[in-house]
Amino acid sequence: MGNNRNLSSLANRLDEGSTGDVLTKQADGSAQFAAAAGGGATGGGTDEVFYENATNVTTDYTITNGKNAMSAGPITIDNGVTVTVGTGETWTVV
Repeated sequence: MGNNRNLSSLANRLDEGSTGDVLTKQADGSAQFAAAAGGGATGGGTDEVFYENATNVTTDYTITNGKNAMSAGPITIDNGVTVTVGTGETWTVV
C-alpha cells in the first residue's frame, strides 16, 4: 500500500518538472526534478547531428567495466590526472 501512495504523490508532482527532466533521489531521500545528463545529438532547429564533448580531462576517470568510451579530440589530460582503461575496455579518440 505504501508504494501506491508514493507513486500517487510523485504523479501529482509531474507538473513541477520541465520537458526532458528526470526525477532524482537526493541524499536526504527526497525526490527532485533535474535536467537529464548526457543525451543525444543536438543541432539548430530540429537537427540532431552534433555530439559535443569537452577537450580537457581534469579529474581521474575509469572507463566502466564492460564498456567502451569514445571522444572527439584532440583531448588533453591534465598533469596528475589518470584515465584508466581496463582490460577488455577501449577508449577511442577520433
